[in-house]
Parts: sequence; C-alpha cells; structure tokens
Amino acid sequence: MKLPRGKRAIALVGVPVGLAAAAGLAVTQLAAGGGAPSPVPDPGPGQHGAMLALESRVVNLPTGGPFRYAKVAVTVELRPESAAFYDLTGEARAAAEKEVVAAAQPLLPLLYDAVGSVVAGSSGAALTTNEGRAALKAELLAAAREILGEEEVLAVYIT
Repeated sequence: MKLPRGKRAIALVGVPVGLAAAAGLAVTQLAAGGGAPSPVPDPGPGQHGAMLALESRVVNLPTGGPFRYAKVAVTVELRPESAAFYDLTGEARAAAEKEVVAAAQPLLPLLYDAVGSVVAGSSGAALTTNEGRAALKAELLAAAREILGEEEVLAVYIT
C-alpha cells in the first residue's frame, strides 16, 4: 500500500524527529537527578540523631539461671531526614525530633515485641557480663533495623 505524497513526507520526516525527541526527553529526565536522594550522614562527634525511648519492660528469662526476670528499657537512635537536623538547637531541635519519632510510632508494637523476644532469649547469667550485654545490644540493633529499616536506625542503647 502506497501512501500519498504528503503523508509519505510526514512519515519520512515525522518518525525520525519523533524518535529523536523521545530520546532527548529520556536523556534529560535521567540526567535531571531522577536517582535516589543523597543519604543523610551519620552524626559527627558531639551530635546524635532523634531518640525514640521505649518504656521499660519486665521480661521473663529462661529458667535455670540466677535470675527469673529482667527489667530493660531501650532507646533507639533514628537517622533524621536531613543533615540540617544535627545543627538544630532548642525548640527547633525538639520539634524536629518529635517529627522523626512520630513517624516511627506505628511500629512501636513491633519494637516492643522484638525487645521482649530478644531479651527472653538471653540467659540471666549472660546479662550480668559486659560481653552478654554487648551481644544483647547487637541483637536489639539488628531487630530494630529489621523493623525500621537498615539505614534508619543509627544505634540502640540499653537505658
């Protein structure tokens, strides 16, 4: 089937021009920074992220050890949304920290469950040693990162 002369000219010129325009648009969109945002750095010396303090819990420990219960309170240090957070002070810092902590509120039941499960798996004897507490802290950090995100949790503190 032959196209009439005017339509043939449009097809011969229009298709390559259209493809070139589409390729140009794709290149400009990719070069415009459609990638991931730059990550917020870890806090420097004397700085810290937002602190999410969990209420203390009494957890049953496995039987056969010197202790039956452990009372533990955990604070999770969260990465802020921007590096400017580290420079805030006073009320501005408190408001920004409140925002970061509020975003984690829906996941609190999962965090409490993880704390209970991790501590309940520890022996009372292990919790009385520095090595045992360090191991507990590492397990709590891994559990918090699994729930909140690997990059979102900076540290876990047993308070």
